[in-house]
Amino acid sequence: MKNDHGFSWPETILSLSITFLIATTILPLLNNMMVQLEDKKRSYHSSLVMYEVVKMYTVEGISAGVMHIEKMSYSYEIENEKVCIYYEGMREEQHKCLPLAK
Repeated sequence: MKNDHGFSWPETILSLSITFLIATTILPLLNNMMVQLEDKKRSYHSSLVMYEVVKMYTVEGISAGVMHIEKMSYSYEIENEKVCIYYEGMREEQHKCLPLAK
């Protein structure tokens, strides 16, 4: 059946099916990329917290506490010549520990 006024019914269904298939493939990939980006951002913020904690420990002797960056809590402690930062990752709780250099 010839249609001079636009797309035929099968052409419309085929184009919608292809569009749906592409969207269902791309959305999970996009979500995974967003989760990875957020994890990297939180890891970067934990490094900033670690830097500030070492400065506070050196100057004021503060060895434990909590810092907040962008509504995220980063708890820290210094024990046995090691600095540890604990924070909530996107999938699980994360921690980062480094030895204190003297």
